[in-house]
Amino acid sequence: MQLPSLQRLATEAVRVVRRFPLTLCCSLLLGAVAIYYQRLDYKEKAVLDWLFPTLSAAALGLPLTLSVALAGERYSWTRLGRVLVAAGAVALLGLWYWLCPTDPTIIWASRLALLLLGLHLLVAVVPYLPELRREADTPGFWRYNETLFLRILTGGLYSGVLFAGCALALVAVENLFDIKLDRHIYEHLFTVMATVFNTWFFLAGVPHDWAALEQETAYPKGLKLFTQFVLLPLVVLYLGILYAYLARIVVLWTLPKGWVSTLILAFSVAGIFALLLIHPIRNAAENTWIRTFARWFYRALFPLLALLFVAIGTRVQAYGITEERYFVLVLAVWLGVIAAYFLWRQGRGIIWIPASLAAVAFVASAGPLSAFAVSERSQLNQLVELTAQYKLLQNGKLDGASQRVPNLPETVHTRLSSIFYYFTQREAAHQLQPLFAASLALPDSLNDADNWTRRHWAANRIEQVSGIASTNSAVTEAVAIRSANFQHEEDKVWPLGNGRYWLNNIESSMYNPPAEEVATTFNILEGTYRLLAQHYGRQLLLQQLRTDSSWQTRLTLTPGATADSLVRVYGTNPERSIELPAKGLTLHAATDGIQLHLYLRNLNREQSKDGAVYYINAQALLELREKTK
Repeated sequence: MQLPSLQRLATEAVRVVRRFPLTLCCSLLLGAVAIYYQRLDYKEKAVLDWLFPTLSAAALGLPLTLSVALAGERYSWTRLGRVLVAAGAVALLGLWYWLCPTDPTIIWASRLALLLLGLHLLVAVVPYLPELRREADTPGFWRYNETLFLRILTGGLYSGVLFAGCALALVAVENLFDIKLDRHIYEHLFTVMATVFNTWFFLAGVPHDWAALEQETAYPKGLKLFTQFVLLPLVVLYLGILYAYLARIVVLWTLPKGWVSTLILAFSVAGIFALLLIHPIRNAAENTWIRTFARWFYRALFPLLALLFVAIGTRVQAYGITEERYFVLVLAVWLGVIAAYFLWRQGRGIIWIPASLAAVAFVASAGPLSAFAVSERSQLNQLVELTAQYKLLQNGKLDGASQRVPNLPETVHTRLSSIFYYFTQREAAHQLQPLFAASLALPDSLNDADNWTRRHWAANRIEQVSGIASTNSAVTEAVAIRSANFQHEEDKVWPLGNGRYWLNNIESSMYNPPAEEVATTFNILEGTYRLLAQHYGRQLLLQQLRTDSSWQTRLTLTPGATADSLVRVYGTNPERSIELPAKGLTLHAATDGIQLHLYLRNLNREQSKDGAVYYINAQALLELREKTK
């Protein structure tokens, strides 16, 4: 390759920087934070309260800043106007960062997905928004999106091939030259390719000559063959299956299965996508079959949408609206409107497909009509209706409900439990507070706890106040499957006779261990004993409680020294655990008629700049040959 090609590559790279500076900054931030995260150990990762807000803000920034840059370029905004709108986009990302929780909840993860969908669709329509008012489609909108679509596919292919090639080159260097590379280098390489390179490559192909896009060009023959002989036959196959199932429903007069909703939506998306791909050639004389297929496709949607409404409506009536049912209902309504619109417009106005879907995604992500607000109101109404129907309320409160109605029907008990589970899993138990006299607010000590701890506390609190126990159930259309699990209560110590005791579950903290902690405490005939881990698990002391409430050390074991010696022999390998014979992980200590045999099931050593930390999981045999005081 000649030098001018390298010069052109550099010129294109600089052009992308000047054209989309904020978008590139978002990709660089995304890659840099991901690489930083990859290099941390588990203790450092646990305290990164800015990670999810930063990554999600950067991810949202990619399509948002690209849309802003394209709009300014397409509509010839002044330099001041572009700066102000770009500043507004950055302010919106800052607002997201400020509102975003430390740990992603179900609601915030779903909201992020909806906003990403809406913003990516916005990129597809923002340069051609005036077409929403036009009667006929222009070639530019379709060609613009064709270019973006092909650039995404090409960028993914280039990024994947480059990653594979560079990774193989690094493997060759390691093996041929006996060079030990950083263990994170492969994930760093993947991150750089997936964020910085892929984004840069995609942006280099974003159209900028808007007049050229309006010129008529030859339709890609490969795309027509793919649509005509691969995609459309699959659509027809789905259509045949769905209409056969519809006929079965009518003949047997049974309710449709819930899974049919997914198939109808998949069929609809595939059909609309196929029609969009062949849209530019629909009016050609040799392609009258396209216009015929489009008309009958949209007409065929209506009976299937009726089937979908029956399927989802049955479940909404029985169990209320959840986010998943909300999305199905909204997509069904959207499909019905789109089908009616294209039958009326005879296939014109394709920009309304991404534009209307983007609007639906934005509405569903936040506000009173969002999936989360509607679902919470529906589930709360279901709870109010059930509690009123079965007289569970006293003075409008659910406190002690199980005592007032001890023989609650099993199906109602399961339904109430699932509603409580819905709110606690979304950390929205405060929505239930009006139905309880006792407070459901988290204690201050749990404000900085992880998601699981907060949800678990809320679920236990509701169960404690209402008396309605949570259930482990899987409710299907025809049967509720209830499971029960029983296990024996595991004692800390088992007496074996003659002063011999078997000690279970001797364990030190694996995450953020303190310098000194009690691994286990137990009461036996000879007194009260404990095993105390000191120096971050390096030493394990057997101590006996004295009459003056102080502890006397009787024996000392050093699992840390054992771990150090094993590391010198076997080295450190974070990718696997080294299995050793039981003899190699057994420690003994004896004095004054006391013997302790420690059988290590797991011995872990972690070395950092602050020193070594040891984790043990073990069982032990304690032998007392004399009566101790």
